[in-house]
Amino acid sequence: MIRATLALLAVFALVSSAFADNHENSWRGVDLDKNFGMQFEVCSLQAGKSVADVAKLDARLKQAWSKMNINLSVIRLTPLYSHGMPGQSNVDYIDLVMGDINEFGAAWDAWMVSDEAAKLMADTAKVGDCSFKFGQGINKMLNAAELESTDNRLMTMNWCAPREGVSSEHLKAKHASWLVDNGDDLDIAAWNIFMPRLGAGSRHGKFMHLASYTSASKLMANQDWLANGGGAAAMRDYENSYATCEGESAWVAAVFVNKDVAFIDYATLASEGLSAHNSFGGFSQTSLV
Repeated sequence: MIRATLALLAVFALVSSAFADNHENSWRGVDLDKNFGMQFEVCSLQAGKSVADVAKLDARLKQAWSKMNINLSVIRLTPLYSHGMPGQSNVDYIDLVMGDINEFGAAWDAWMVSDEAAKLMADTAKVGDCSFKFGQGINKMLNAAELESTDNRLMTMNWCAPREGVSSEHLKAKHASWLVDNGDDLDIAAWNIFMPRLGAGSRHGKFMHLASYTSASKLMANQDWLANGGGAAAMRDYENSYATCEGESAWVAAVFVNKDVAFIDYATLASEGLSAHNSFGGFSQTSLV
């Protein structure tokens, strides 16, 4: 579909319904009352290449998807606060594809028999070394008005594993009570839980909290709650009693393919000397749950 390389995915093999909440809503064509598809395409840039070079291929991707009637959305993420350390290889960018699970099947069927798709994949491989990971997204909360205010946002990821003796029902109840107990202190635009299914590797049996914010101020307001409000105690309780977590990473994110919204021309941004970082001017934070 697009590109890939996912050294990132940690996941949850517990029954998906254990996390699902009962919503009566949808978001840009995705029914949030059921689990939806999430495909992470995690990529490392080839030598001498930049994210701007990746962006030069976006118009072709958009055109190909339009011809194939692929009804999925894509968000590109670049690191803000990563887990990378000196001497370690880093993920340079991630393309996160989201939509109805059945739509992924139809999209791949069309993509795999397309000559243009084969050419695009070959050209993409010259820019980035990528791998694909697929799993289920479970929406816990979504502020539609907040998300509609901008297609640029910050997202944080936190991989966790249930502690010994903690069942999926325990986790579901804890996640539900988190919003009841702390919702007034959280200024997040969306919170999803990701469970990898295909290509999980060492992340099998884990799950990821994925939260979105629409400004740096909202991200840091949450950090202030963790530092000076009741957040620290809430987090200690979660990590001591329910799940062990790796800690958050934060990513600058921008929608560039959306079946309901206009295409963002990243190639033009790159030619004007702009990046995802300075064109957005903000961050995003994921609260653990």
